[in-house]
Amino acid sequence: MRKIIAGLLVGYLGAIPVAASELQLYQDPIPYGNYITDLDRMLSDAAKRHHWVFSKEESGLRSANLDYKSYKVKVELVVKDNSVAVKLISAERPDCGKKSCKVDMDRVDGWLVKLRRSIAYDVTKAVRDDALKRRFVQ
Repeated sequence: MRKIIAGLLVGYLGAIPVAASELQLYQDPIPYGNYITDLDRMLSDAAKRHHWVFSKEESGLRSANLDYKSYKVKVELVVKDNSVAVKLISAERPDCGKKSCKVDMDRVDGWLVKLRRSIAYDVTKAVRDDALKRRFVQ
């Protein structure tokens, strides 16, 4: 009897569609508030730290590109409500000479997390510097 109930339960749970949308590790926005005065310079420095190339177009679109180990990764840096988020645009291996040229998304996700972490590090330093400046001014 237990086996029948367990089988029905597993069959029922397997039939439920899952529609949850989950953020990737790198997609969580980083709030910078009023602590960052030159956002583009900070993003450029943070991107450069891990071999990304930052660019800002005339339309205000900010992006970063990584050309590393036969991978070409392009992301958009979305600035909204005093926060920055990393959005993956494309990841490919156009110069691959091997039989299998699949994109290893675990590797790409790692590079994106490092980019996000680098941006968060610069924001944290700006917040710390502001706190120290306020502490010694009083």
